[in-house]
Amino acid sequence: MNFNLQGKTAIIGGSSKGLGKACAVALALEGVNIVLCARNVEALRDTQLEIESLGVQTLALAVDMTSGDDNARIVRETIARFGRIDILVNNSGGPKPGTFRDITEDDLDEAYASVLKYNIRMIRLCLPLMEKNGWGRIVNITSVTVKEPAPNMVLSNIFRAAVVSYAKSISKELIAKGITINNVSPGYFRTDRVTQLMQVRAEEEGITVEEYEQKAILAFPHKRYMDPQELGDLVCYLCSDQARSVNGTTIQVDGGTLNGLL
Repeated sequence: MNFNLQGKTAIIGGSSKGLGKACAVALALEGVNIVLCARNVEALRDTQLEIESLGVQTLALAVDMTSGDDNARIVRETIARFGRIDILVNNSGGPKPGTFRDITEDDLDEAYASVLKYNIRMIRLCLPLMEKNGWGRIVNITSVTVKEPAPNMVLSNIFRAAVVSYAKSISKELIAKGITINNVSPGYFRTDRVTQLMQVRAEEEGITVEEYEQKAILAFPHKRYMDPQELGDLVCYLCSDQARSVNGTTIQVDGGTLNGLL
């Protein structure tokens, strides 16, 4: 299937590794030029070389996605290099885990800046370029907590759900201009974030990480942690011409783990 993405340009947050990198690889395989954004300079360099080996151009930017100045720089340098912005994949590390009794006001501010405010700011910066071209795709990587809140992930429950609400709120206005916006809610993928959460929960239960992992896998219908590239492929489809009528949706990729109907 030809997704008709050859020569387009995508900005991808948190793309030096994990789910963001998987999105970059999937889009690069379709001929999309990639703007990699992350903090880790060494990981960025390695990912840039890997993406360039797929035959596309890349721009690797070491940035703090919570910084308004860095967000503006991403857009400015993307335009200077490629002259266009067609795709925006908003992806950031999850906020601090914990119950509502654990979180502080500083935790709230940090989660707001790193999940919701960054997301809104990047959309507002990229929209004028997409509107000018009459075409655009925005995909927000959220979490299954937007559909089934987790008791020890209160900050993620709050701010990722707000991302979904914001996307839905603007989706009708955007599609009238040839732009779609959707959310992808990942379940348990083998990423650094999941490893971190496993370490926290294993410590809480007084067991090893390996023991916790085996117990967690037994609870999954598919009995495995998923490969990030599975999510990257879905994001790639949502950016395609074939998905031009998919708009304002939140799609979970969880192997059937959640119990809800919606």
